[in-house]
Amino acid sequence: MPAPVAAAYFHEELSALEPPADAEDPENYYPPITVVASHEGQVHRATQFRSVLQRLSGQDVEVAVLSRTMLSPGAREYQPDLVGSVKGRKCILIDDIVSTGTTLVSNVKLLKREGAESIYAWATHGVFANAQTTDTPDRLQKLDDLEFLLISNSINSPWLLPPKVRLLNVAPLLAEAIARALHDRSISSILSLEPQNDVERYDA
Repeated sequence: MPAPVAAAYFHEELSALEPPADAEDPENYYPPITVVASHEGQVHRATQFRSVLQRLSGQDVEVAVLSRTMLSPGAREYQPDLVGSVKGRKCILIDDIVSTGTTLVSNVKLLKREGAESIYAWATHGVFANAQTTDTPDRLQKLDDLEFLLISNSINSPWLLPPKVRLLNVAPLLAEAIARALHDRSISSILSLEPQNDVERYDA
């Protein structure tokens, strides 16, 4: 549910970037973007994210998928294969959960090898383990090829997260959804990009 809000966050971030020296139209510059599903199960989320980003930017946004290939029959390890174009583009990795960060780190390294200009990530939940037993946030902070990871504040973090792990506040979105449910009103229309003049808001 928070994915369209996250897409709007990235749209604002990317719109504020300085255009390159060779940009044809610096006044209306918008970087080339590829939204990357971290595996086949994230294609729907990535497609939804891409759709919102395209509507907000008015630009074409490509989509790619990291397809996981089993190294051998019955193996627990997978080799990710990229389906799509990322060379020279700003990439946004899409996933539902980041826990140990192992998959995120390997995906970032693969995209960089494939020529991605810069790499961002969005995950709905940051399910980090207890602060005393994990170094995941620090590992992500030290990952040079990752610009930042955006996660929602759906799960309370017991420690101060480093700058590369950013929190997206979804409390107003959830409060609005609960209020609409109590008033028997449309919840899905909260995230519609079309004008909703006939729908009363409850977040005031």
